[in-house]
Amino acid sequence: MITAKTTSLMIAILSSALLVGCSKGGFEAASTTSTSNNSGQSTTTPDEPTPTTPKEPTAYDKMDMNAFVASGSYENEQVISIDKANNALLLFLPMPPGLPFSGINIDVPQAKGVKLATVLDSQQKARVAVSIPLNLIIKGGVSLPAAGTLPGGRPLPMMPSGEFPSLALGLNQNSDNKIYMYFGVNAAGLFIESSYFPQFFGITAPIRNKAKTRTLGYFTIVPKQGVNNGGLFLSFILPNDLAKIIDDHLSGIIN
Repeated sequence: MITAKTTSLMIAILSSALLVGCSKGGFEAASTTSTSNNSGQSTTTPDEPTPTTPKEPTAYDKMDMNAFVASGSYENEQVISIDKANNALLLFLPMPPGLPFSGINIDVPQAKGVKLATVLDSQQKARVAVSIPLNLIIKGGVSLPAAGTLPGGRPLPMMPSGEFPSLALGLNQNSDNKIYMYFGVNAAGLFIESSYFPQFFGITAPIRNKAKTRTLGYFTIVPKQGVNNGGLFLSFILPNDLAKIIDDHLSGIIN
């Protein structure tokens, strides 16, 4: 028989047990256990971002147009590259010995997008660097007087037949020495004149990629002829398959 006294004693004992449990984190444990049990019955997790597949490199991304003189006194000199970020062809010519160096960095007003600079490479050798937008190489569109020869009427070394939009720019303040630029479709030429190279001292070397599996042009030492100075000539000739890759890239049709 449960008396009022007995009931009061049971309530006191239960109250003491609850207080002890609370002081030891029992409610927190109970709450955690309850949540764990409920989670076991119906798990709800936040949405995770779907992993993205890395974009496959395009044919343009994989294209290698770093090219070097393959033989001769300028062997291994890099003279061709490509600026993929800015869609530009880069051509480099060593400045012949004895040519005074003047710092130049200009936009060529007669040929939109073409830039010319004189730079020092890692070995402190002076070079002329020319940047030509790829669309001018692929499509043409340079409006300049046409020329099919070097100064003095000598043939353009290792260039396709015909005439090309051309201009000359001085490389120093007095314009005693000039660089001549020739712009063709899938072709370009650079000529730096110099009195350093004597008569009858002419040689042509192919310009090839590092693996020497592809020819991208020719590098010619042009000898002096009569009153006309010799110099260095770079001819760039874009292979048809690379022209197709660049054309697709510029058109937004990327394979």
